[in-house]
Amino acid sequence: MPRKEPEARTAYNKAYYGENADRIKEREMNKYWRDHETIVARRKTLRTPEYKARERERMRLSYAALRAEIVAAYGGVCSCCGEAEPKFLELDHTNGDGAEHRRKIGRGSGPLYRYVQRLGFPQEGFRLLCANCNQGRARNGGVCPHDSLSPGAR
Repeated sequence: MPRKEPEARTAYNKAYYGENADRIKEREMNKYWRDHETIVARRKTLRTPEYKARERERMRLSYAALRAEIVAAYGGVCSCCGEAEPKFLELDHTNGDGAEHRRKIGRGSGPLYRYVQRLGFPQEGFRLLCANCNQGRARNGGVCPHDSLSPGAR
């Protein structure tokens, strides 16, 4: 296949579209009007409450499976205090650069989980912490409150 490199393929596609934009737009418009009734009917089915409920459930199950995969890949316990309840566990950036990283990839746990999954669950830079340890680190200058307690207080 010619232009196997992504950069060369992108440059070729941009140049081709620039030269043929009118022809491409006309072809797409003709295709839309030829299939207009099918497209409108499909859009109506996407707006039904049943479809939306099925889609919400599918997304919920997909997220739960991804989260379980993340928890299993990082050991299933808080790396600070040993908490093992999956509902309490969160993925932590060990370098303290989580806010900056989330600005790049998207806010929330979903984009972060998909990012880590795509990279093959790298052990360097990420770890599991329970919500208490994770929030405690954020409020205690990067040190978990468990670590700042005196040995007798533990």
